[in-house]
This record gives sequence, C-alpha cells and structure tokens, in this order.
Amino acid sequence: MDWRNRIGLYGSYFFGVAGIGFTLPYLPLYLGQQGLSDRAIGLISTLAALASLAQFPVGLWSDRIGWRKPFLLVALGVLAVATAALRAAHGAIALGVLVVLFAENGVCRAVIESLSGAEATALARPGEVGAALGALRFWKPIGIVAVALAGSLIAEGHGAGAILIPLTFVQGLGFVAAFLIHEDGHPRPVSPQASAPRSPGGSWLPSDPALWAFVAAMVSFHAANAPGGVYLGLFLNRDLHAPERLLAYAFVVSMAAWMLVVWPAGWLADRWGRRPLLIAGWGIMALRLALVAVAQTPGQVIAIQALDGLANGLFAVLAAAWVTDRLADPRRSGEAQVIVGSCLVLGSAIGPAVSGLLVGPLGYRGLFAALAGVGVLATLWIVGLVPETLAQRDSGIVAPLATTSDLSTSVGQAL
Repeated sequence: MDWRNRIGLYGSYFFGVAGIGFTLPYLPLYLGQQGLSDRAIGLISTLAALASLAQFPVGLWSDRIGWRKPFLLVALGVLAVATAALRAAHGAIALGVLVVLFAENGVCRAVIESLSGAEATALARPGEVGAALGALRFWKPIGIVAVALAGSLIAEGHGAGAILIPLTFVQGLGFVAAFLIHEDGHPRPVSPQASAPRSPGGSWLPSDPALWAFVAAMVSFHAANAPGGVYLGLFLNRDLHAPERLLAYAFVVSMAAWMLVVWPAGWLADRWGRRPLLIAGWGIMALRLALVAVAQTPGQVIAIQALDGLANGLFAVLAAAWVTDRLADPRRSGEAQVIVGSCLVLGSAIGPAVSGLLVGPLGYRGLFAALAGVGVLATLWIVGLVPETLAQRDSGIVAPLATTSDLSTSVGQAL
C-alpha cells in the first residue's frame, strides 16, 4: 500500500470511527436528557443495529465491481450530516432516525468498518492478513480516546450535546480524507462462483458447519457485550453516582487496552493461529461483565474496562481473519468483512433489545451478571465447535489451511 492510500484509508477510518468516543459514554445520556426512557434507548439501539445490515449487500456489491471508495465516501458524508443534525433534532422519531445513521453500530459506521477492513485485507500480502487488520484497527482507539477526552472537558462545562459541534468537523475530515484513496482503474471483479456462495442445492444458506458455528459465536459475543456500551454509562451515573466527566474515562481505558493489543494480536495470530486468541477474547469478555456486576466504585469499573478493550481488540482482528481464511478467496474480502459486521449487527440488536426488557426487573448489576453467563456459554461454544483455520509449517510460520488445490472445494462450502 503506498503512502497516499495509507493516509486516505487510515485517515478516513480514524476520523470516521472517532465519533464512537461520543456514542459510547455520552449518546445514551444525551438521549436520556432529551426525554427518552431506558427502554426507548434500547429500542433505538436495536433499530440502528438492524438497519446496519445494509452493509451486507454493499459489501457484496463492492466485491463484484472491485471498488470500495464510492461507498466509503457516501457513508462518511452521510455520517457528517447526521452528526450536525443530531444536536438540533427533537422528538423520539427524529432522534431515532439520526441515531440509526450515527450510532456506533448504525448504518454509516458499519459500512465504514466493513469496507475499510476489506480494503486493508485486499491489499495485504499473503500470510499477513492478521497484521494488516491489526495495523488498520490500531487507529480506531486513538480517535475514540481523543474524542472521549475532549468530550469530557466540553461536557463538564457545556453539557453532552455541545460535543456534537466539534464532532461534526471531525466527521467531515473523514469524508475529505477518503478522496485520497486511489483504486485500480481496472478492478478485478469476483467470478460468479466466488461471489455467490451457495450450498449444493443452490440455496444462499451456507453449507459449512464450522462457519455456522462461528457465526453463532460472533452473534453471542455481541449480544453479551453490546448492552455494556448502552448501559455502562447509566450504571456509573445512576447507581455509582459518578460525575459525567468520569464516564469518558471508562471508555478511554478500554480503548487504550484495545490500541495496545490489536497490532501484536494480528502478528501473533499469523504465527500461532487464530483459535487460541479467539478463546482468550471470548473468555475475557465474559470475565469483564462478571466483574462489572460486582464492582462497588467508579474506579473499579474504570479499571475493569481494560478487559473490555482487550476482548474487543482481539475480536476486531481475529474474527475477520478467521472468516477471511475460511472463505479462501482474496477477491471476497468485502464479503468476509460484512459477514463479521452482520454478526455484530445481529448481536448488537438482540442484546440491547433483550436487555431493555431485563434492566427494569434485574437492575444494572443483575443485567451484567446475566450477560456474563451468556459470555461463558459463548466461550464454551468457541472451545468446542470452532476449528483452527491455519496450519503450522515447518518454518514456524502459519498459513491458511485451504490450498490452491482445494480452493474450489472451500469456495463451494463456505458462506
């Protein structure tokens, strides 16, 4: 990847996802200040996640035409407009529509996340998919931490809504940076056999049991983990009486841990294999939820958030690398990314929807304990049903299990 593409891809990704530094600690609080109930906030989060399933046809389409830049430009542009409009919006319907576009797992950020990852993996050298994804994901926590820290200062003096003013400019910079990306003028489209995976009977349903198992594991991961993003700030503010400026610190700690883990995780996964780090990621996610359920002070919650960063950082690199290996076709990088992104969507829809019903009778602590139980079951699922996708070579470097000779078989079996 040349320097112009690095600046364009990493820059647009950096600025595009930086707004999550507002959505995680402050968006639920801001919506509550606008008069929305906890249940309404959970419902809007669910609708945002479901709407972002639009990333799936976008990812497949980008594979077919071999261009991702136009889709990134549209997503980044709409995101900037939605950020500006959110501050002026009033009423549940107007706020809900804008949150669907603006939220962490909403339409725009889902497309940015998936297609940026697809661009990075498409440009990766053989055997370095994990490292390429790690290099891209490294920029995510930096942007989130910067916005969260700046937001904490703005919120203390002017309220959470004031953060949206400079954030609009930040999101606009992502749109500008994306113009620097230059793609091959003669894109290599995916062959029909590779771009339209079907089971032997011609159905669009996947026929690979291992892929199905991993899809279930990814959905379970986010079903357990996503409500933490929705309700952690409310738990800190309402049950532990933490001031608003401390809400950002919990997510800064998480993002700092993410930043430290993603790059070495990709490098190690290319050498040790995907499965050991996958098990670690799922297990750490469950442990973090269990510890939050028994935390007694805001300081304890902030410290525990380091585990959240470790778990999400491992997932961000390893899940996409595993699915990329399983599809065994570099021309389907967009498809691999949107499979992972769609699982995030489904989990992020199911988790807040169910949690919105449970948070009342269980309380925040009971909710986190129940989610920890889901995390334990998901970890056991990974241990028992998800295989390794890399084989150890004599040189000590791992390589995809699928070889050139069995590529056609892998394509026929994978999603």
